[in-house]
Amino acid sequence: MKTFLKALTKTLAPFIACWVIRLIFFTMRVEYVNDGPCRKIVANGGNFILAFWHGQLLMMPYSYLGTKGVTILVSHHGDGELVARTVRGFGIRSVRGSTTRGWFGGFKAMLQAVRHGGDLAITPDGPRGPARVAQSGVIQLASKTGLPVIPVAFAASKKRSFKSWDSFMVPRLFSRGVFVYGDPVYVKKRPGAQGTEEARKSLEDKLNALTQEAERLVTGQTL
Repeated sequence: MKTFLKALTKTLAPFIACWVIRLIFFTMRVEYVNDGPCRKIVANGGNFILAFWHGQLLMMPYSYLGTKGVTILVSHHGDGELVARTVRGFGIRSVRGSTTRGWFGGFKAMLQAVRHGGDLAITPDGPRGPARVAQSGVIQLASKTGLPVIPVAFAASKKRSFKSWDSFMVPRLFSRGVFVYGDPVYVKKRPGAQGTEEARKSLEDKLNALTQEAERLVTGQTL
């Protein structure tokens, strides 16, 4: 009986989560800011790597502006399976791996997704943080593929933030939301240790700045 209930939960939870995300999104007033550079890449037939903080993951299926399909890297941890099954409902593929476990296998699978013509998505601070501190995996991926990294942040005017390591955020119904995109970040081939660290820190700073800007926009704060 316990095995049956566990299997049932694994099946129903992603289905419910998928429709909860849809419900939240369609009751919100959502704005897209500085999405022009990303749309230009798409219009020109290019590919990209979408990067966002783990705590903003819930609404990120709606941040993808491409047309070729996107593959996201999810962890081997228990919540990774839930994420993988949930995003499948949005037509998003997933591969397993993380910056702390199974990275090599995940890296190879992401490269394969690029060879098949798709875009990529990654949470640089996943799966266990530290929160809003980028790991170097996304830089290595950009260097190997030559694809630009598009940083994006999301904020909501009314939300609930959980007491988890990433302060996972769930927008409330009928709130205002905003996706703020950064300009494409290009990484050189074989940047070396110093170049990799500089690119990593630059992406981290950009994502944190975009998060601050998104929060400012939804709260109506002025500079």
